[in-house]
Amino acid sequence: MRVSKPLRWVLYVVGGLIAGLLLIIILLATIRIPIDLSSYKGVVESAASLAMGRTVKVDDRIVITTSLQPIFSLEGLRISNPKGFEKGDFLKMKTAEIQVRVLPLLLGKIQIAKFSVKGLAVMLVENKQGAVNWSSQTPDESKPEPPPQPKPPAEERQLELTSDSLVLAKLVLEDIAVDYRRPGLAEPLQFKIEECTGTMLPGKPFVLSMKGKLLKEPYLITVEVGSLQELVEESRSRMEIKTEIAKTHFDFAGSLDLARVSKTLQLKASVRGDHLDSLNGLLDLDLPPLKSYRAGAQLTLQKNRAELSDFVIQVGKSKLVGKMTVNKSGVRSEAVIDLSAPLIQLNDFDVGDWSPQKSDSEKPAPEKDPKKEKVTKAAQDRKSSADEGVDELLSPEVLARFNVRMNVKAEKVMSGTDELGSGVLTATLKDGRFSLDPVKLNIPGGSFSLAASLRPDKKAPQASIRVVMKKFDFGVLVRRANPKADMGGTINLDVDLKSSADSFDKLMVNGNGYFDFSGRLENLKAGIIDLWAVNLIAAVVSQKDEDASKINCVVGRWTLKDGLLKPDVFLIDTTKIRICAKGQVDFKKEYIDLKMAPTPKKAEYFSLATPVEVKGNFSDFGVGIQSGGLIGTAVRFIASPVTTTLQRLVGKELPADGADVCGMVIGPQDRSAKAPAGCK
Repeated sequence: MRVSKPLRWVLYVVGGLIAGLLLIIILLATIRIPIDLSSYKGVVESAASLAMGRTVKVDDRIVITTSLQPIFSLEGLRISNPKGFEKGDFLKMKTAEIQVRVLPLLLGKIQIAKFSVKGLAVMLVENKQGAVNWSSQTPDESKPEPPPQPKPPAEERQLELTSDSLVLAKLVLEDIAVDYRRPGLAEPLQFKIEECTGTMLPGKPFVLSMKGKLLKEPYLITVEVGSLQELVEESRSRMEIKTEIAKTHFDFAGSLDLARVSKTLQLKASVRGDHLDSLNGLLDLDLPPLKSYRAGAQLTLQKNRAELSDFVIQVGKSKLVGKMTVNKSGVRSEAVIDLSAPLIQLNDFDVGDWSPQKSDSEKPAPEKDPKKEKVTKAAQDRKSSADEGVDELLSPEVLARFNVRMNVKAEKVMSGTDELGSGVLTATLKDGRFSLDPVKLNIPGGSFSLAASLRPDKKAPQASIRVVMKKFDFGVLVRRANPKADMGGTINLDVDLKSSADSFDKLMVNGNGYFDFSGRLENLKAGIIDLWAVNLIAAVVSQKDEDASKINCVVGRWTLKDGLLKPDVFLIDTTKIRICAKGQVDFKKEYIDLKMAPTPKKAEYFSLATPVEVKGNFSDFGVGIQSGGLIGTAVRFIASPVTTTLQRLVGKELPADGADVCGMVIGPQDRSAKAPAGCK
């Protein structure tokens, strides 16, 4: 059938139009042509504002570059805060480009070939109601939340993107600044990122890699999110964060709920490093040089409740594990802490000459620099503010807000190869009263128990301490200082003090009670002490070790009354002399006035036996010869041939081993007994 000529022309025209249209489409798909859509900003802003539920503005241009993967460019994008927050922008960016694949859109899938941003500023804000401006969802205040239930093992799944409905092939963010503000925070927390790259591909987690500097310390952060689609649509997902900074590794993993970040958070955190003091520059602290350390815990936060489980701190072979629960639903916040240590090796905590209280004189004087002086002054202001904060934290008003109970159990404590024993500790804070009761330790050769109580109060503060230590092996401490030493012995302690004090460091100022101690010492030479009172000529001439005197024991029984400490008995007994002391220590005036005099165990020719005294305030006291002591010493020295002969004829010698005093019982009984022999 022959088509008529007019119809043929119509077919030619239609075919040409279709071919031309296809040609245009092919050209647009293969040749990138930028099209300025700035005149349509209003439409774009309205559509974006409707989709996000908050105001979106584009201050500069909107450009689309045509291709099968068109590129949308925005300049000067601003996203405002949602309702319920003060006016302002949640997000600002200088330039943003997004390249989208067209063909997957026909299948209802969003696949982004590249998303890049330069000059991004984000202001994160939390309001008084616990809502956050980075999520469109708000916390439900009307429904109380039950305690968190343990998750089944299946929850510990691998992070991966299980769908290709939302794919991001390449993410590049540069020059990022993030500020965080919340009620009660004086200044916003600020964080800057130099560069952030990421990908989100099917079968793999959404990965972000960030690098930058924090206080001149370079850092690298890797973030892995299980599903970006879930995070965008439901504001929740699983997340892992790994950080490397200052030769230290920080790891975080858990469930993230952005809409309820102030109410619900499950997080597994850990930190590890080879040298703790590598963080000094970052934290502006002087940390001890502990080696090979790690710490970790599982943290669960809900409204009015926090739980810390699988808690572990390890330094070397020393390890502390436990859990903690905090409940803030009642009138007072309640906290229960249970800790146990399978092993504590004291050698793991050998920090050399490091001290938390190094004086400024030990540090080299810095060169004068106006900028450094400003920084130093700011640091001093922060320290002063921190000190005030500590005082406020320990105030009666603050302590009355919390009830805390902490139980600690140490199964084995070692010092090198020496086993120091084990012990338990219970500490409580209840109704504003802090107590340590009991503290029980099984120490080498004996036992140790302590009970202490402190109740700060502006009108009637109270403090007390009760300590009993029996037969502690002194040799453990000696061997720790010098492994080759053979000195040893046992030490006993009995203390019972009560005071109207609001801190333990003021316990003695208004204290009443007693402070007793005794020690039997082994292989501890008296040395120069004997020159004080034995035959001076014989002591200087003699070079035989068998003639060397040894210290038998030390005994102190002190009574404290209204801040005045006086010795009922205070003596040092050696094989050749006995030294006794009398006087007082005034804790209110911070003044010492003690006099010590030696007595030879048998009358000696040409002995000195000059009384000495310790006198002065706590910060500046001196040791000297007692007033009139030199005259008495000279008289006794000259008359010793006569007086010593008579004393040896009629006098009674003191036991060389100190048997009459070294077994003296300490404690509350017999405190008014007469002075031991040899103590005037």
